[in-house]
Amino acid sequence: MPKKILHESAIHQLLWAARRLRAQLAPAPAAALDRWLGSLQFDDSVSGELGVAWTAPAAGRATLALRDARFYTRGDAPAHVRRQTEAGFVVADDPVMAANCRFFDRELRTLLATAQIEVDAAAATAPEDRQRKEAEEHFHDEWAASEDPTQIDVRRRNEACTAPEMRHLRTALGPLAGRTLLDVGCGLGEASVYFALEGATVTATDISPGMCEITSRLAQANGVALETHVSAIEDLGLGNRQFDIIYTGNTLHHADIAATLDNILPHLKPDGVFLSWDPVAYNPIINVYRALATKVRTPDEHPLRLRDIRMVTSRFARTEVRWFWFTTLLVFILMAVVQFRNPNKERYWKKVVDEADSWAWLYRPLAALDRGLLCVLPFLRPLCWNVVIVGRGPIVAKS
Repeated sequence: MPKKILHESAIHQLLWAARRLRAQLAPAPAAALDRWLGSLQFDDSVSGELGVAWTAPAAGRATLALRDARFYTRGDAPAHVRRQTEAGFVVADDPVMAANCRFFDRELRTLLATAQIEVDAAAATAPEDRQRKEAEEHFHDEWAASEDPTQIDVRRRNEACTAPEMRHLRTALGPLAGRTLLDVGCGLGEASVYFALEGATVTATDISPGMCEITSRLAQANGVALETHVSAIEDLGLGNRQFDIIYTGNTLHHADIAATLDNILPHLKPDGVFLSWDPVAYNPIINVYRALATKVRTPDEHPLRLRDIRMVTSRFARTEVRWFWFTTLLVFILMAVVQFRNPNKERYWKKVVDEADSWAWLYRPLAALDRGLLCVLPFLRPLCWNVVIVGRGPIVAKS
């Protein structure tokens, strides 16, 4: 893209980010933002960078590196996108515009911090995003209130034959003694406490205060110490802390995956390991279960699609992807149609681990069959229930 057009588009995008932010602010911070915007001056003399200077509230200057920004219209303003969509050039769920919004929203917040203009984080969150996070927090608080941590068998939850995801991840990690681990979206804390029992120094985060409390109580019941931190996955609030390992189990499908990766990967050391597992979107049997089990799921969940998996793996120099639960899904079918268990009163994915001994006779041979089938017929892999990703060598987006 020619330098002049690049800089004009960058200026336009930055001003649109300011407009989005201003619409969410109370009068006082909105007025401060207006004064700052009115004093802006731009310098486009350096290719690939945009110089930004201001005189209010005090003189200052910063530089935006544009190498991570993406453009194809001047600013991708809604009117431009609408016209391109109507012409058939862009899909309505436009990844370029979404990437631009994330980039320039982040850059704007960095500029405002440099200019010492305070913007309330809650006020700067889009209303629909606030509603989603509040719903997630409420749902998981209610779940936490229904659990007794003294009844959770941490070893079983992570080492049972019907917990293949965790057994695989534990093998991939090797020795944990002396290593720091961040558990993002810790839930009840079974994984956090397990990693602590294995020797890691664990920091556990969750959007739900109730889940963080249960995690602390579970750690105490198992005689280990860990740190808990209430925060949404897209905004951890951990400063510049970095960890040897970042684990996020059954969590990415609740969040904006791109924004989550942008936020958490700076907390992973350059030689660190990223671990995740999440449900996949394509299996029709599991989709029937999802349609029925509405009371044990949140409405914003979005099981991973292949493009999501590629998005995650693209952020690492080396990755390993493993798939679990194909023919072994027969266990869940039997729970539903033979045992008549109500999917809205029991979380099947928890019960199948707690009841591993009673299902081992069926699960073990089917798991062996899955390993062979998925090796010989790789096109079947997306029909599995869960996908596990191990990433090494994080590629962190630079701003």
